[in-house]
Amino acid sequence: MTQSGAVYVGLLVALVAGVAGMLSAEYFHGVEFLLPVGGAVALLAVGGITAAIARAEPPADAASEH
Repeated sequence: MTQSGAVYVGLLVALVAGVAGMLSAEYFHGVEFLLPVGGAVALLAVGGITAAIARAEPPADAASEH
Protein backbone atom coordinates (compact mmCIF):
# COMPACT_ATOMS: atom_id res chain seq x y z
CA MET A 1 0.00 0.00 0.00
CA THR A 2 2.84 2.39 0.75
CA GLN A 3 4.39 1.91 -2.66
CA SER A 4 1.10 2.45 -4.48
CA GLY A 5 0.48 5.54 -2.38
CA ALA A 6 3.85 6.92 -3.44
CA VAL A 7 2.95 6.23 -7.07
CA TYR A 8 -0.32 8.12 -6.72
CA VAL A 9 1.40 11.08 -5.04
CA GLY A 10 4.11 11.16 -7.70
CA LEU A 11 1.58 11.12 -10.50
CA LEU A 12 -0.48 13.81 -8.82
CA VAL A 13 2.62 15.99 -8.48
CA ALA A 14 3.38 15.44 -12.18
CA LEU A 15 -0.18 16.44 -13.05
CA VAL A 16 0.05 19.63 -10.99
CA ALA A 17 3.46 20.45 -12.52
CA GLY A 18 2.07 19.96 -16.03
CA VAL A 19 -0.92 22.20 -15.41
CA ALA A 20 1.34 24.80 -13.77
CA GLY A 21 3.57 24.72 -16.84
CA MET A 22 0.62 25.27 -19.13
CA LEU A 23 -0.68 28.14 -17.00
CA SER A 24 2.72 29.81 -16.82
CA ALA A 25 2.99 29.63 -20.61
CA GLU A 26 -0.35 31.41 -20.88
CA TYR A 27 0.49 34.22 -18.46
CA PHE A 28 4.24 34.86 -18.85
CA HIS A 29 6.10 35.86 -21.99
CA GLY A 30 9.19 33.94 -23.03
CA VAL A 31 8.11 30.53 -21.75
CA GLU A 32 5.75 29.54 -24.55
CA PHE A 33 7.56 26.20 -24.89
CA LEU A 34 5.99 25.16 -21.58
CA LEU A 35 2.54 24.94 -23.15
CA PRO A 36 3.16 21.72 -25.14
CA VAL A 37 5.60 20.36 -22.55
CA GLY A 38 3.18 20.96 -19.69
CA GLY A 39 0.33 19.50 -21.72
CA ALA A 40 2.33 16.37 -22.47
CA VAL A 41 3.33 15.96 -18.81
CA ALA A 42 -0.26 16.44 -17.65
CA LEU A 43 -1.57 14.01 -20.27
CA LEU A 44 0.97 11.36 -19.31
CA ALA A 45 0.17 11.86 -15.62
CA VAL A 46 -3.56 11.35 -16.26
CA GLY A 47 -2.76 8.19 -18.21
CA GLY A 48 -0.51 7.00 -15.39
CA ILE A 49 -3.20 7.64 -12.79
CA THR A 50 -5.69 5.72 -14.93
CA ALA A 51 -3.29 2.80 -15.30
CA ALA A 52 -2.50 2.79 -11.57
CA ILE A 53 -6.18 2.70 -10.67
CA ALA A 54 -6.86 -0.04 -13.22
CA ARG A 55 -4.06 -2.23 -11.85
CA ALA A 56 -5.00 -1.75 -8.20
CA GLU A 57 -6.68 -4.63 -6.47
CA PRO A 58 -10.13 -3.98 -5.04
CA PRO A 59 -10.35 -3.61 -1.27
CA ALA A 60 -10.68 -6.86 0.66
CA ASP A 61 -13.97 -5.87 2.26
CA ALA A 62 -15.63 -4.85 -1.03
CA ALA A 63 -16.86 -8.40 -1.72
CA SER A 64 -18.37 -8.82 1.74
CA GLU A 65 -20.71 -5.84 1.34
CA HIS A 66 -22.80 -7.51 -1.36
